[in-house]
Amino acid sequence: MGRQISEVRKIQLTGGSTYIVSLPKKWITEHGLKPRDQVRIEWRPSGTLRVIADASPIISQREAIIDCKEIPDHMIFDHLVAAYLSGAHRILIHDSDEFSRHQRKIFRDFIKSTRGIEIINDLGQKIEMISLLGPSEIPLFSSINRMYLLISSQIMDFSEVLIEGNVDILDDSFERENEVDALRLLLERQVGQILESASIEDSLGTSRWEASELCKLVRTLERMGDHSHNLCDLTRSYRVPSLLNIESLPMSVIPIWQSSIKLLISNLKKKKISEIHKAKSQLISAKEDLMQYEEELRSSNISLENALFLDKMSESLRRICAYSINMAEILMNIQTHRDSREVYTSSTDI
Repeated sequence: MGRQISEVRKIQLTGGSTYIVSLPKKWITEHGLKPRDQVRIEWRPSGTLRVIADASPIISQREAIIDCKEIPDHMIFDHLVAAYLSGAHRILIHDSDEFSRHQRKIFRDFIKSTRGIEIINDLGQKIEMISLLGPSEIPLFSSINRMYLLISSQIMDFSEVLIEGNVDILDDSFERENEVDALRLLLERQVGQILESASIEDSLGTSRWEASELCKLVRTLERMGDHSHNLCDLTRSYRVPSLLNIESLPMSVIPIWQSSIKLLISNLKKKKISEIHKAKSQLISAKEDLMQYEEELRSSNISLENALFLDKMSESLRRICAYSINMAEILMNIQTHRDSREVYTSSTDI
């Protein structure tokens, strides 16, 4: 707090051929450096230079403190998630009285909803949690791919239920949704750490600009996960209509979405912009077909129960397609940024 984040320093010429810039004394002291210690200088793609205190013996870790006597019980979980997303390595929770049974359940639910957080001290009125998972131990793209597989498998299982009627295969749909949510929180935490730390940016192998775009992509996946879970719940709330046909709307959209999302996920790393164009076009067409289907459904003469099932199913599939279209646009942003380059001009030429 109160740290000066920038200073203007003059370039000096020494020995007739060497340019030098002095380093702030406060920065040297804060990192525990001394004369003759080495620092690493990186030339960033933007043209800026970054000075890294590799020789520093000081390790900086973020700590969050939560005072339960100042927070309503129904908001404790939100504050814990906020501490987690802030990148806190240590979370200290305390209260003036012993934690209640309900509060302890909130703490357990939080640990289940995250990755790598464990309780290391429980003193009745004070609990200490730490993160056992380093920010670079799970690659961003691996977590994104895992989210995609969970969502895709859930929709495939839903499709199988519509055909074969075995609802039991959806028993773990709630657990799969929870895993998607936990991965979303982990990825948002990692992106926050990338934006704050140059070393984490390097270890995770992505730029800060790209990380912010990946954060948007992760949120679209999480919303797809919500609707894939809604589809699974639909089979428990309504009887599956016998008139469903895999080659007709709305079921015919499922294989289109599956092939399109597969193309998009594969383009997280490779550069085939034509595949992103193809996927987006297919998804836009599928979305428009579902909108037209829903309009026609409202004037059809099928039973109310069947109409409600089909309308809810079509709406969730349409929203999944819409989020996938957003994902295609995010990938185009990323590809364009990767292909662009810095061009240097003098301010006198502008």
